[in-house]
Amino acid sequence: MPKGVYARKPRAITAIKAVALCRGCDWSWKPLSGFACEPCPKCGVVRDVRRREHKSSPESVARLRQWRAGRPEYSTKASRQTRRTAVRLVGRGIVSCIRCGCDKPELLEINHKNGGGQADLRGRSQQFYRDIAMHRRDVDDLELLCKPCNAIHALELVHGPLPFSVTWGGK
Repeated sequence: MPKGVYARKPRAITAIKAVALCRGCDWSWKPLSGFACEPCPKCGVVRDVRRREHKSSPESVARLRQWRAGRPEYSTKASRQTRRTAVRLVGRGIVSCIRCGCDKPELLEINHKNGGGQADLRGRSQQFYRDIAMHRRDVDDLELLCKPCNAIHALELVHGPLPFSVTWGGK
């Protein structure tokens, strides 16, 4: 039996999430079993994959705003987690630059292989990461590059091949 938060016999239900997220390892996957609980394919922890509908009232919205006002780090933490998930999905599980091998996550950027990233990201970068993390956007035209390699890629699109390259020296 996979390790998990609770050991419960899975039961069949109809409302299953389109994409399940593991809070332990930041992995996302499409549930296939049709049961309420399913183990994360990466870490094996059993997670609830039921789709839950929340109805908001003006009182609950006011309480949520008050709760968030007292926790300014909450949205930052959620944004970082969404970005980490998106980076992991674009890198297909390998979080490093495909050109030089840089493996520092804070230096990595999601690059559009054929250009057009400005139009895709204009004013909505968090939505871009969220769409990738929730499997709403295909990642076949994306790759992971570090900031220097991404700048070189942008120059190569305009000027053709350049006479220099970036070398990653490690940690």
